[in-house]
Amino acid sequence: MHRRAAVIGQQNVVSTPCRFTILGPPGLRCGDAELELGAPQQQAVLMLLLSRSGSFVRIGELIDGLWGDRAPATGEAVIRTYISRIRRVLSEHGLGTAIRSQSSGYMLDPSLFALDADEFTRLVETARQERGNGDVPGAAKHLREALDLWTGTALAGVPGEAAERERSRLERLKLIATQELLQLRLEMGEHAEVVAEVPLLIQLNRLEEPLYEIYLLALYRSGRRAEALEVYRMVYDLLGKELGVSPGPRLRAIHEKILRADTDAEDEFVPAPRPRAVAPVTGEPAARPAGAALDRAVGSRFVGRDAERAAFAAMLGRRRGDGLVVFFVCGHAGVGKSTLLRRYADDAAAAGRTVWHLHDVSTAELRERLDQLAEGLTTASDGPVVLVDSFERHGELEPWLRDEYLRTLPADSIVVVASRLGPSVCWITDPAWSGSIVARQLEALSAAESAALVEARGVDPGFVPSIVDFAAGNPFVLSLAAEVGRSMSATGQPSRREAVRFVVDTVLDTLIGAVPSPQHRWALHVCAHARYTTEDLLRVAVPGGDAAELFDWLRVQPYVETPGHGLDINGVLREALEAHLRWRDPVGYERMHRRIRDYTMNTLLRDATDPRASAAVLRTISHLRRRGGVTNRYVSATGEPDVRATGVTPADHDELVALAHETYGEFTASSVRFWLNRQPGGFYVLRCVHSDRLRAFMSWLTVREPAPKELEADPVIADVWHDVARRNLPPGAHFGIARHLICPAFESKPNPITDVFLARMMRGWVHEPGLAASYLVIANRQLWAPLMDYLDHYEVSCAGSSYPYAIFGHDWIADPPSSWQDRHLEDELWAPRRPDLFRREGR
Repeated sequence: MHRRAAVIGQQNVVSTPCRFTILGPPGLRCGDAELELGAPQQQAVLMLLLSRSGSFVRIGELIDGLWGDRAPATGEAVIRTYISRIRRVLSEHGLGTAIRSQSSGYMLDPSLFALDADEFTRLVETARQERGNGDVPGAAKHLREALDLWTGTALAGVPGEAAERERSRLERLKLIATQELLQLRLEMGEHAEVVAEVPLLIQLNRLEEPLYEIYLLALYRSGRRAEALEVYRMVYDLLGKELGVSPGPRLRAIHEKILRADTDAEDEFVPAPRPRAVAPVTGEPAARPAGAALDRAVGSRFVGRDAERAAFAAMLGRRRGDGLVVFFVCGHAGVGKSTLLRRYADDAAAAGRTVWHLHDVSTAELRERLDQLAEGLTTASDGPVVLVDSFERHGELEPWLRDEYLRTLPADSIVVVASRLGPSVCWITDPAWSGSIVARQLEALSAAESAALVEARGVDPGFVPSIVDFAAGNPFVLSLAAEVGRSMSATGQPSRREAVRFVVDTVLDTLIGAVPSPQHRWALHVCAHARYTTEDLLRVAVPGGDAAELFDWLRVQPYVETPGHGLDINGVLREALEAHLRWRDPVGYERMHRRIRDYTMNTLLRDATDPRASAAVLRTISHLRRRGGVTNRYVSATGEPDVRATGVTPADHDELVALAHETYGEFTASSVRFWLNRQPGGFYVLRCVHSDRLRAFMSWLTVREPAPKELEADPVIADVWHDVARRNLPPGAHFGIARHLICPAFESKPNPITDVFLARMMRGWVHEPGLAASYLVIANRQLWAPLMDYLDHYEVSCAGSSYPYAIFGHDWIADPPSSWQDRHLEDELWAPRRPDLFRREGR
């Protein structure tokens, strides 16, 4: 389709109202009518004629352009059919002569149509002429008009090799025009706006160096020099890994100037001057430079970290004789260490201290600069405040820093080391440094602090809740999502789906980076998906991997936590890993989910008899169902059941009856007394591990056919037996009933003890041999009915409507555990989380 390119840019003199659009889904409008262009392959034939309009296109070329080497034997006949249909559509609008034919092919008359691609090229050429004449605003205006012609991917939905070639050519022209507009906007001073928009283009064009040039310039001009240098390092690694090359000369030159903080008026960093308005003479002082305004803006966006700033302020107030302090600021990537160090630099400067802020340097450069700075000190000098960022990259310098360099600094010096890792064991155990080391782990921002940070960036208020929820207090992710959200509100671009994927991919690239192997990547996904990850779970969920090695690798990652029951990836990385796998490999995501769920239900639940293990497994089950249903409302999120499980002895009877009477009254107490004598082994008692005080108990009664005495003594059993009698129990089968759930807090809110009860019941449902049906008796029907409904337990009709309980049951013959577990599988896998990132509140 290259012939059309030869005439693009010529003045179009068509006056007809008929206009082809190919900068998006193809279309043809004649006046007010939108013509139906037919099936995709028919559209491909028409688009090929359009690209070569004014020239005859041989039938063989049409066949090759549509099918390539896979052309059917009837290809020529199909082409002629498509041409006939196209002519019929055009004839209905007075364009019967638009396609001419000769024995070897067809030609589309270009004089009868306008084309949006011609208009796009004309506007771009006009913009370039205006730029050459120094009219930057005019050039930007025409480029915007050109890009506004695009309604989607060029020739969207049109098949064939020829269409793909033309699509690639047009999309390339669009990218070049977009880059030219961004460059003009930099010249017009729209640095912050460009910073917000370029990352999305980079995500779609990862190896496009001009985009990185624009991004570095925009970051630098926005006062974000450290981020610009970090981007350059990322590009350097990317090009080396993907292409085996270094950045080009222009990108290298920009990097060098950023390193030097070059502000020469002749260099390319200085935007073209804007028109100046004549201000009245008022005697007011001259306006402060833009850099000061940027500093004020950055300062106004800093939120939280009050405790860390207070600790640093106390260090600044120390007397000279108090000795040197080494302050480690630790935390995983994106938690805000670099931002806090910049704030420390401002605080120290405001206190009149000399500040050495060392960041964005190589290890060799760091040592060289530290040596140079130390040479300028005298014995009378006040101790400097030394701020070293990203020290995890310079670990080889630690012995020199600890054993030699820091000992040469004045006694009142303050050294702040920001690192993903804390001080080494050698530093902690060295008696010479005892009392001189302070370490503080940066935690996530609170919900209120997160909202304040996002709102300070001018984000659409409707986006704020979803950004705060997704970012889970991570300052880097909050800032990233806020900038993307601001761009969406200001420009309408990108689409929500593209924005979410960009944020997710950037979060993973930045906070995790490269991993050693596909098995390690799967281990990350398992750790994000499960509630607790153990070696045994990795052995099941990552077949073919070395479970012990994967577990050891996971546990040393700075973003992996180590709660008591296994490893855990929490916060934003959990959501990012989940979102990424769900769209990248949905089949693999479902397979992983099934493996984890089956292991949880069939192994962990079966073996969990200890109260702590029972609570942990129930939280895992709830976690796996967090995308749908109501289980999270009935399972506690934190805390341990500080109890131990025991059987019941005759000496315990009065104590259990008394607790039942205190909790639910005489009706329940008399039932407890009766069943303690009939089935004492069915009682599960929980006592405080410290005081041995009775905290709670439950009973799980096993019944094949109740005796008349049991039916008479306990109306609940009579109601249950009436329900069981509607079906025939298989030989040897029985029904189980959670008759008593005695816990003072059970009927008010979830807690670790109710978790233990629920896990015990669920273990019976899934693993008890011969169980044909199960029932449970609950006093607070209103509270627990939604959970019963979600767990597919129906309510049993009770003969005594005045009794203070409700009974729920399930038929395990009609709905066995295997099918019961899959009942809500679709919701477990694909139900959207709430609130969705970039979904406006209320929609």
